[in-house]
Amino acid sequence: MDLIHLFWSRCRVKLLEKFVIEEIVHASDTGFFIRELCRDINEQINNVRRELMNLEEIGILKSKESKKRKYYTLNPSCPIYAEIKEIFLKNYSVDDAIKDFFKWRKNLDLVTLSENILDFREKNTSNIVDIFIIGTLDRIEFNNFLEKAFFWRKVKYAIMGLDDFMNRLEYNDKLVISILSQQGNIFLRDRLNIEDMIQEKLRAIKILKK
Repeated sequence: MDLIHLFWSRCRVKLLEKFVIEEIVHASDTGFFIRELCRDINEQINNVRRELMNLEEIGILKSKESKKRKYYTLNPSCPIYAEIKEIFLKNYSVDDAIKDFFKWRKNLDLVTLSENILDFREKNTSNIVDIFIIGTLDRIEFNNFLEKAFFWRKVKYAIMGLDDFMNRLEYNDKLVISILSQQGNIFLRDRLNIEDMIQEKLRAIKILKK
């Protein structure tokens, strides 16, 4: 859902989304100053300043002065505080962001992600890795994407070359088998039919153990 139709301003939507998701992920009441917000949501300072003033005036945000800077946070005393948080939590889809990022990446044979990382209420996961990739990917670019898409929440990932992966899979490498058989794995891309292959591997391992 495009919340601009509800809140009448793209900048306002981006600001509220950032405040809500950051609060869920980091549980911090430090807040954000205006230039930091401009950089993070990629909006002009005049637009951000105007929306911050509006949101504080109606009580959704509050501010405090510290070291000659004005920091803004969500206002828990706002009568619709819980409703605002729920709207943005339900609407923000990191799944869509991930799909867009990988859509045109041709050098990847396998991309899996854990469904646990799609819910921002889950601050930490017990997964070995949250995202597993087979192929070639620029780690700096990927790290930058993860920081923005997950609002600096820690995401565990692994990138492996195809030859190394196939060799490990052939010899039933415990780490690879464990990663691919994690409960809740979503196979976002699978050019190697690994999802079917791993099920056969697991069945064969169970038979050998009997």
